[in-house]
Amino acid sequence: MTTFRAPGKLFIAGEYAVVEPCQPAVLVAVNRYATVTVTGTGGATTLTSDLAGGLTAEYEPGRTARGPFAFVAAAVHVMERLAAEHRMPIRPFRLLVTTDLTGTGGRKLGLGSSAAVTVATCGALARFYGLRLTRMDLYRTAMLATHAVAPASSGGDVAASTFGGWLLYHSPGHRPCDATVTAALGAEWPGLMVRPLAAPPGAHLEVGWTGETASTPELVGRLGEDHHRSFLAGSADCVSSLVTGLEHGDITRMQHQVNRARGLLTELDTRTGLGWMTPRLHALCRAADAIGVAAKPSGAGGGDCGIALLRPDQEHRVPALREQWTRDGIQPLHLRLHPTEQDRT
Repeated sequence: MTTFRAPGKLFIAGEYAVVEPCQPAVLVAVNRYATVTVTGTGGATTLTSDLAGGLTAEYEPGRTARGPFAFVAAAVHVMERLAAEHRMPIRPFRLLVTTDLTGTGGRKLGLGSSAAVTVATCGALARFYGLRLTRMDLYRTAMLATHAVAPASSGGDVAASTFGGWLLYHSPGHRPCDATVTAALGAEWPGLMVRPLAAPPGAHLEVGWTGETASTPELVGRLGEDHHRSFLAGSADCVSSLVTGLEHGDITRMQHQVNRARGLLTELDTRTGLGWMTPRLHALCRAADAIGVAAKPSGAGGGDCGIALLRPDQEHRVPALREQWTRDGIQPLHLRLHPTEQDRT
């Protein structure tokens, strides 16, 4: 039996823009996880996931899975191809996915559950087959699987689930030709950058969940070309300034950039009519504004999560923020940083 777990993520800045090649974003991995356990068996390969309500499905090689098993099946396909390329016999197994990335009623929290499950599946199967993967190899196998299901994915959530900690991420211009998985792992991925960042001392993140859900590909598909270039340029400059603040421990500068990122996204929402900023996300940000801290939606928008960034001298305001969020129907999530060293159990 082999087990691997991967953390969820939050976008600090750069979401939406990062789906464009070479665009930057800052993410942080958090202590909510997808755990995948693989056990050898004499029968058929089966997949079970609590994200599918505990249902079990038989894995069918070469057949594209849809629904709740799509990412798991894609990851299995990639890892079995890699094992075969290393002349390892393909063995049947039972694969079990468990997570704490959902909220009430099994609704996703917007913490990148699909990416975490994909990374954890690739990691568990690498162990099952005795494949020695670097952290970058693991990211790339998970990206190959992710692109098979969601070609528009930036991979930022995959990087956070793979590397942990705070990250500066640039999305690749295109994925390489994957005639073999081995070739794809060794190829150049133009534009790709994954740069771990030291956690900013004293920075405190609060996270609220609106109880709503959204899909980045669905929303990205509605982005118009008008204003798009200026949005990308503004987002890139915002991320750059945020990283400078982070590297210098200047939390006030980071707060300015968090609010700036929110402004960019709100303007984009207004101009395109995306409906990205829901009433609860507006309420989440207003509550932070009222106590003088920075806040923005995080991730896909249209629901999901929002974050507030506080300096050490502002931490006494956390109870008031949580209370207001609760009154507004927003659930505070008590999350902590998942450190850069990948947690392996």
